[in-house]
This record gives sequence, C-alpha cells and structure tokens, in this order.
Amino acid sequence: MSDNGNGRNGWRTQPMYTFAEVAHLAQVSVGTVRNWLLGYWTAEGEVKRPLFKGHPGKESACSFLQLIEIVVAAKFRKAERQPFKTVRQAYDNARRIWPNLEYPFASLELKSIGGHIVHIMRVPGVALQAVDQPEQYTIPGLVQETLAQIEFEYELASRWHPIGTGVPIVVDPRISGGLPTVEGRGITVQAIHKRFKAKQKIDFIARDFALARGVVEEVIRYAEQVAV
Repeated sequence: MSDNGNGRNGWRTQPMYTFAEVAHLAQVSVGTVRNWLLGYWTAEGEVKRPLFKGHPGKESACSFLQLIEIVVAAKFRKAERQPFKTVRQAYDNARRIWPNLEYPFASLELKSIGGHIVHIMRVPGVALQAVDQPEQYTIPGLVQETLAQIEFEYELASRWHPIGTGVPIVVDPRISGGLPTVEGRGITVQAIHKRFKAKQKIDFIARDFALARGVVEEVIRYAEQVAV
C-alpha cells in the first residue's frame, strides 16, 4: 500500500502537520507525538524505538495517515488503561501478521483485526499468532467511536470527523492543508475561532460566513476543546 508519490495515497502520506498540530488534534502531548514517531532515549540511556515505522528521523512533520494512527493509538491507550508497551506489542504483531497493512491503525481492516489486538493486550504473554478466537474480544468503545468518525478510500483513512459525522467539522488532507474545516465550505475552524476570540458576535460570524448559528457554535466548542 506504500505510495509516497502523487498516486492514490500520495495526498495522505506527504508530511503536512507539525507535531504541535498533531498533538492538538489527537489530544496528546507534543512529546508523545515525537516519541511515537521518532523514538527517544530514557534517563538510563536506553533507546526506545518509535512506535510507528518509516518516519524520517529528521522530519518534524507527519502525514494525515500518521495523524489518524496517533489518534487511534491514543484511544487504545486511554480505553485500555495499560502501559503503552502493550499497544506497541499489538501494533508490531499486526504489522507482522498483515505485512501489507502499512498503516494498520488507519486502515479499514482494523475493524477485523481489532479483536486480535485487544486479545493480546488483555492476555499477558499470548502471541498474536496463537489467537484462535479473537471474535470473543471487541475493539474498545472509544476506538469504535473513532472508527465511526473516519471515512475510508482504498481501505485507508481519507477524512476524519473529529467529533462525529453528525457535526459538519471535517479534517480532509485535500482541503485547507488538512486543517479542521466546516464540511463543504472549506472555512477553517481556526478562522471562525479567531473571529470569536476577537469579540465578534456569533450571529455576526454566522451571517458573514453564511453559516447556521448552530454550526458556528459547534465550531467554537470544538476549537476550545482542542485549543486551536
């Protein structure tokens, strides 16, 4: 599935988000983003390898698919309340068993392999290869909610509705540099939030952008939540 050119995946594999932008969108720390993509040294001098493979060591930005993988990994960690090494183990095993899934946490296939991942997280010492009945395990609710927010194209994430498909806010790497926008309009969440922070009234903002007041209110709530 690798395609770093201008083919069917190039628009979602090229670097476009700073680590700080990813941290805001995924609601994790910048340090977490850096560690998961680049690895780190412990205080004892031990090298901890990156969670996600293939990120250039000197690159300070990441792609849309990497953003989605970080979002999903963060939900796994929060839902399972486990040390992240268990998520790392599951991710590594997923890559070994399904070698063609370059981005397993951003793939539609996660819905089918999720039972395996949860099994290995909940049964210490079990190898993913030994899982006979992964269907008895289900993906955590937080991860299911995130998968429901994602649209897929060619079995990989193509658009993300960060607070649900019922709210017209979308992250699309083909629109406005991949920043959150009002769906179908291309107006960035940041642009509306800046107007609000400048003390413009919600009704004025809504009229100026030809948006429903409720949409503007949803955008402002989301912006405040992720500290855009």
